[in-house]
Amino acid sequence: MTQIILEVDDTVGKIYKSFSEESKQQFSQTISLMVKKAVNDATFSEYSKLLDDTGNEAVKNGLTHEILEALLASND
Repeated sequence: MTQIILEVDDTVGKIYKSFSEESKQQFSQTISLMVKKAVNDATFSEYSKLLDDTGNEAVKNGLTHEILEALLASND
């Protein structure tokens, strides 16, 4: 595990300090999952935008549904 420092408001700090060690571990796991989800959501958003941009550029360069179907069929 890697330790990070988060700044929170005073109320949250007091609540956290009152947690048992087990509760602190559960809290840490919850925060880890939230951060992973946020990163995955951002990554998916960026990936989705990249796909959209690539598709738009292909259409701009003349790719049609028919041409795409023919290209895909030629790989079979």
